[in-house]
Amino acid sequence: MSDHSLKTRQQHLEALWEIAKSLQASLNLEEVLDQALTQAMQVTNAEAGTLWLNDNHTNEYIEPVLAKGPRADGLKGLKLKIGEGMAGWVTAQGKSQMIADVLNDPRWAERFDQSTGFVTRSLLCVPLLTQTSSIGCLQLVNKLDGKLFNEDDLSLCEALAGVIGIAIENSRLYTDLKTMFKSFLATLASAIDARDPYTRGHSERVSQYSLKIARAIGLSPKELDTLERAAFLHDIGKIGIRDNILLKEAPLDNEEFVTMKKHTDIGQEILQSIEPAHLVKEIALGAACHHERYDGKGYPRGIRGEDIPLSARIMAIADTFDAMTTDRPYRKGLSKEAALQEIIRCTGSQFDPVLAAVFLSEMKKG
Repeated sequence: MSDHSLKTRQQHLEALWEIAKSLQASLNLEEVLDQALTQAMQVTNAEAGTLWLNDNHTNEYIEPVLAKGPRADGLKGLKLKIGEGMAGWVTAQGKSQMIADVLNDPRWAERFDQSTGFVTRSLLCVPLLTQTSSIGCLQLVNKLDGKLFNEDDLSLCEALAGVIGIAIENSRLYTDLKTMFKSFLATLASAIDARDPYTRGHSERVSQYSLKIARAIGLSPKELDTLERAAFLHDIGKIGIRDNILLKEAPLDNEEFVTMKKHTDIGQEILQSIEPAHLVKEIALGAACHHERYDGKGYPRGIRGEDIPLSARIMAIADTFDAMTTDRPYRKGLSKEAALQEIIRCTGSQFDPVLAAVFLSEMKKG
């Protein structure tokens, strides 16, 4: 093997290694795809490159989700029917193509060059394959040295396309599962709230108020997700409370209130039974502690101050505010202004003073 071939192989392996490291280091699909396309263009010495993907719903079109090179911005908003043009053909057939002169190939969709002003002479196009289908293609255009794409270029791009296809499939699966899980939580919360017509939408509103506070204090995206889930499920324990208590159209007596307070422990028990346990630990704590008070006079454990989990301290404010502003059969809900005054009055006793101040500030913004 010549020195040139060895150098080329080394460059290809280095490119694949960089993409593999990116996949391990980042869950950001856009970053991974950007680096993959950059590496492919650098190693093959291509003038331009495009990643085409199907729409993941109708599977009728592919779109240029990422493009680099001269006039790349001109591709925005354009799409190909699957089977149309070289990219559409490769996606439909799942077969790689090296074209020395696109003008002599009837599959070439020259309307793209006409709309962007770019001149395509030669190209290399490989499908993005998953375990079950072809979801798009990686397309490289015009070698800068005037040569044509070769078998080494094809081998590298097929390897890169395999990695890209896996990354996209995993990302889409993760996104779909996350969307489904959030929808499931919202539906479950709505079902819980629907037992009492006067609290319909309560869990969703508690979630929104909680996130106002959480974003203002700079919680991370992961912490925001956990808090949102905890807020949706903070009252799940009410499943275990009898209707004659939960739906009573008058204030609860002492015995009934003791029973009602058990919903925090019931909720924790329900959530702690979910696997994997480490993913629901914080959510279960939020359900267990959202009625604890900053001064230690809350329930069920009577913990105080910062011993109360942060998520529960946040939800305590959101939950109380929504409860105060919601109509009940035996009383009219307070106005926003009156409820905020009550938050102020109970700051430092019922509520964390720092978080209460943040909530008041955020609510004044509208």
